[in-house]
Amino acid sequence: MNDSLTDREVKGNISRFICFRMFFNARFYYPVFALLFLEHGLTWEEFGILNGIWAISIILLEVPSGALADTIGRKRLIVLGALCMIIEMVALLLAPMHGGTSVFWLFALNRIISGIAEAAVSGADEALAFDSLKAKGREKEWGTVLEKAQRFTSLAFFFAMMTGSAFYDASFVNSCLHFVGIDFTFSSHALIKAPILLTLLSSIVVLVASLGMKETPLEKKEHSFGQTIRTSLHTTLEAGSWIWKTPLPLGILLASMVLDNVIRQFLTIASAYWSVIDLPLATFGLVASGMSLMGYFVPRVAKYLAETRTPTQNFCLLCIILMLGLLGIAEAFPYWGILPAILLYSTMQAMNYLASRYLNEHAPSEKRATVLSFRGLSTNVSYGAVSLLYSSLIAWIKTQEDKAHLFRPELNEQEAVFVEALGWFPWYFLFTLIFSVLFYRFRFKKNLSLTNDRS
Repeated sequence: MNDSLTDREVKGNISRFICFRMFFNARFYYPVFALLFLEHGLTWEEFGILNGIWAISIILLEVPSGALADTIGRKRLIVLGALCMIIEMVALLLAPMHGGTSVFWLFALNRIISGIAEAAVSGADEALAFDSLKAKGREKEWGTVLEKAQRFTSLAFFFAMMTGSAFYDASFVNSCLHFVGIDFTFSSHALIKAPILLTLLSSIVVLVASLGMKETPLEKKEHSFGQTIRTSLHTTLEAGSWIWKTPLPLGILLASMVLDNVIRQFLTIASAYWSVIDLPLATFGLVASGMSLMGYFVPRVAKYLAETRTPTQNFCLLCIILMLGLLGIAEAFPYWGILPAILLYSTMQAMNYLASRYLNEHAPSEKRATVLSFRGLSTNVSYGAVSLLYSSLIAWIKTQEDKAHLFRPELNEQEAVFVEALGWFPWYFLFTLIFSVLFYRFRFKKNLSLTNDRS
């Protein structure tokens, strides 16, 4: 292999990285995700169990997969993720519609393989793309590349949301066919797997993009199986120790956890929130797609912030924006309640850009994917914890039903409990923020400062 990548190979890696991100994350079945499970005969309880399996798979494999990427090469893990995406879609296509044990286990296979795919590519794709630039002394271009990747991924996600829901709707598809003069009618049953098939086609694009990537010499390492495992474990420990001892990466991980978990919890229950603020049911998909489009604009603002402000200043700014958003959604204003929700979505987009940029710029090349995987692990664990807390909060509020009704007497019981729970979000965020700041100050025994240099 050549000592370094050519300019053409670097350009190809960046283009394929963006393409990979776009088609890997834009799943056509997302708008009808829960309906797919139910239409195949599964119950809500089984739906919860299956997504629990998915979350556990990611948590268990997140950091080990990053260490493997740093040990045996990032491209191999990226290709593995692409192959897993194909397998998980095939499992859904093969699942019969009658429910039962076979359906459950095929969906369980889908969830496990999906978790492996998410863990395999987490960090590996960014590490390969960043080190491609670094090999040519162009690492300062990473901010622009990351901005472009997020913007195009947002557009792809918007397209997938709109297209997936459209192809799932038999009346829409049949109307389009009749409009162009095709005398054929699809039944609703026949189109249930259409979004899955579209995602399978996307997975083939993902595989082609991953196979075309080129590795830097740093990533081309050959090991026996036993040595690979030992090296991966050593890389994991080294990366964890580096994060623990270094102010910036530990601060970034803590900041990501504080901002991420409360926003993701809101995103999980967003459809219920749209209902409470009286948005028409028919607009839910459009609202979700519109929110995803913010990913096209927010990264440009985040890039400006990264180039003109310190990490500490940006973290404080995002905390203020998020707090305003949480206070706003707690009021659940009819119609106007969509405005504070926009603040939450924009905070998430900006946080993802800034965290990725800071970590890639400061992480050592030989353990970059592992460091990025630690971020994924930390945010997933914190999200799992807040999900359990939210369930406990709902259970507690239900024992205080009369109190819940006092706040919004026009709401029914279920809506009143939901709005009461939203009122706890700002104070939960404030508590975790104060706790994290104190923990950081105690850890480094100095005033909170993620870095003394502007990054």
